[in-house]
Amino acid sequence: MEDQHLHLLLRPFLPPTNSFFYVINKIKFTSSDPKIVLRLFSVAFIGILSIWANHEASKGFEIHIENGATISPAGCRFQLLYVSNDKATRLVLTTSKFVETILYPITNTNTNSTSLPKKQVNRVTLRLAGRNPTHSVTVESLKEHDFVLNLSPSLMEEANIDQAMSRAVQQGMARVWLYDNAPNFLINGMVEYISSLAEFGGVSDSGSTVLLENDDNCWEDENARTVAHFLNYCEEHKKGFIQRLNQAMEGRWHDRTVDNALGVPAQHLCTSYMSRKYLLVESLESTSI
Repeated sequence: MEDQHLHLLLRPFLPPTNSFFYVINKIKFTSSDPKIVLRLFSVAFIGILSIWANHEASKGFEIHIENGATISPAGCRFQLLYVSNDKATRLVLTTSKFVETILYPITNTNTNSTSLPKKQVNRVTLRLAGRNPTHSVTVESLKEHDFVLNLSPSLMEEANIDQAMSRAVQQGMARVWLYDNAPNFLINGMVEYISSLAEFGGVSDSGSTVLLENDDNCWEDENARTVAHFLNYCEEHKKGFIQRLNQAMEGRWHDRTVDNALGVPAQHLCTSYMSRKYLLVESLESTSI
């Protein structure tokens, strides 16, 4: 009796039957259904698309690199040094990030967001021009929110190509992110201010001893470095001035735009700035005698 009971315990609860194998075969057949394969392919495609979208979102805008001087020595050098290894794309991203940090500082580190509305930039094209323009870099926008940085081929002839390229692209990206409803001399001064911070970590003192053409408004000068030096002086005394001025340059320009960004009449700071400048000039002249 005990042997019979033990034998029953050792028997499987669900003995294999023909119907069981039929179920297994049924499952195998169903998994090979073309509809299932199509669904799996769709899921994979959506995953790839999501990865690509996240990559594009991390850049914030599309980047295109063009070589308009392909057959020239400069074009060949540009292709070898900046296009073939994707260095041109990285240069656009790093310089853009620097400008954004200055003009649109992050106020919430958890969401990586800024309280200031950013200028909309959808696409940036970095192009080596076929011939030398008047400047090392010029920026044009043939379509709203799309920008083209035209680089001079002469940059490929510089002794330090990387340094010259970095400065040119930095200036170009500064113009991309700056609002431009302002006089040219102020925009040029803003570009020089940002480029100097990127290249030297601060605004060069070379503009501190240059006498201004207009003592009434220190930012109205054709010398971009001189304007940049005054803008730096304003930022030192009124933190956030550069960001506020850029935001004001989005709207309609008027005579009190700089005053409003400073929070005080610009003439007040201009007076103290000029006093310091003259003292510095006199000090340098006395030491040179």
